Amino acid sequence: MNKVDTEIKNIEQKSFDELMEYSQKKNYLKFLNSFSVSSINTKKLKNFVIACVEEENLVTKLKSKPYKIIVDPTNACNLGCPLCPTGLGASERVKKILGFETFKNVIDQVKDYAIEVHLYNWGEPTLNKKLIEMLKYCEKNNLWTRISTNLSRSFKTGYIEDLLNSGLNLLHVDVDGLDQEVYSKYRRKGDISLVYKNLEIIKKIKKDKNLKKPIIELSMLAMRQNEHQHNEFLNLKEKFGADVIKIDKIQHNPNMDEQWLPENKSLVYRTYDRGESKSTSAREGEKVPCHWPWSGIVVNSDGSINPCCIIDDPKSDFDNLENNNIYNIWNSEEYVSARSEFGDKKEITKNTICNICKNETHSKRLNRVSKSFAIKI
Repeated sequence: MNKVDTEIKNIEQKSFDELMEYSQKKNYLKFLNSFSVSSINTKKLKNFVIACVEEENLVTKLKSKPYKIIVDPTNACNLGCPLCPTGLGASERVKKILGFETFKNVIDQVKDYAIEVHLYNWGEPTLNKKLIEMLKYCEKNNLWTRISTNLSRSFKTGYIEDLLNSGLNLLHVDVDGLDQEVYSKYRRKGDISLVYKNLEIIKKIKKDKNLKKPIIELSMLAMRQNEHQHNEFLNLKEKFGADVIKIDKIQHNPNMDEQWLPENKSLVYRTYDRGESKSTSAREGEKVPCHWPWSGIVVNSDGSINPCCIIDDPKSDFDNLENNNIYNIWNSEEYVSARSEFGDKKEITKNTICNICKNETHSKRLNRVSKSFAIKI
């Protein structure tokens, strides 16, 4: 029995408290949203810790299962954001609405091991009429959920209250400008007054119903045109009824005009020219293992599987749920090849998008979907 197998065997004998103490000691919990930790049971925590140990040791064929599941309810959107392949109308993936039965099939496969389910990727999740049913099904199966919405829509009466009562754990909204002029420079076709109106409705319902969830997380993507509004935005936490409010960093196509990047270098990833902010990605030629092949899996709205959320390319798919199940895919030739890229490379049998990317997600050498930051083969 090798060192990793011995460590895994010891982990399998630990109690919940011992596993939590071990996770804190090894700083594994940094891989989870802090709000999701309270939803974990012993079985899920055990799988999570084993996954972290396998990642540390660059194991290619895993005993652990993916603990973070990204499911895209739709790859259609009501906005036209110019750094997104959907917003640009440049995606080669056919526009789809994920069916509830397909979603249910995904959840039934992962519910015993997954900790977080994120219901968004390349589209606006509220465009899927079954979103609330999906969230309720996740709550029924003890899965912590998060969605990201532009909230720039006129919803039917009662929809927002139903959304807040669906079991959703975290609602993330990007507010990328405090007035229409600034907001619409990036959130094209969006209406900041609608965003404000919906935030006010959310705040009132949560207060009137004394709802503890969902957590309301507001973010402003740091861009040159909104840089002068950052401090004012952060001071609006109470007005917006937010539990969390923050400035986030954008990802952009490094071969295109850098007009979007803020002047403040600390708000630009270090992997971009002149950036100084910490990044989990590697610089060109720098070897930094990617976290994704050991932690999460992306289910697109057409049932296809990608290894991370920055990919928008049908040719890069690892498989499709029509042909296989998640756990077979998880240790397929594609996944083993992807993980082997960061080890001794002896098990690379497929030239996957991971073997091309090498975790250099901001590299100028990578192919992009049009002017977007999304990568492709």
